[in-house]
Amino acid sequence: MHDVDFAVIPKGRDYSKWKGRVEKRVVEIGGKKVTFGEVISDFLYKGVQVNLFICPGEDSWGVTYMWATGPKGHTIGMTIKARNKGLLINSQGIWTRDEPPKLVPARTEQDVARILDWKYKPPETRGKDVKEKPTYY
Repeated sequence: MHDVDFAVIPKGRDYSKWKGRVEKRVVEIGGKKVTFGEVISDFLYKGVQVNLFICPGEDSWGVTYMWATGPKGHTIGMTIKARNKGLLINSQGIWTRDEPPKLVPARTEQDVARILDWKYKPPETRGKDVKEKPTYY
């Protein structure tokens, strides 16, 4: 196992209080905080890296979840699709290029696929496309 990824929406309005409770719990179960940011946090638990993708709210859940489940090539593809549609995307949501940018609600991964005009694939099938090997004569 390379790493474990979680996507979460912090509970309550006080992010610093929530962050403190999470950090305390990580230590209680024998983990170690590596970084703790407002977008992504990294921990070590029994030698395994644990990434915590922090979602700002329900209207961004589909994007944060899709970002966390990857794989990297899929995330890059989402970024290209968004750019080609005149949108911005990151683990926090899909945004218009207005000034200021406006969040495009994407509560599910299927919403993300619809917005980006992309065929939805469940996480377990992403990156599994097998290209046919060439036949040599």
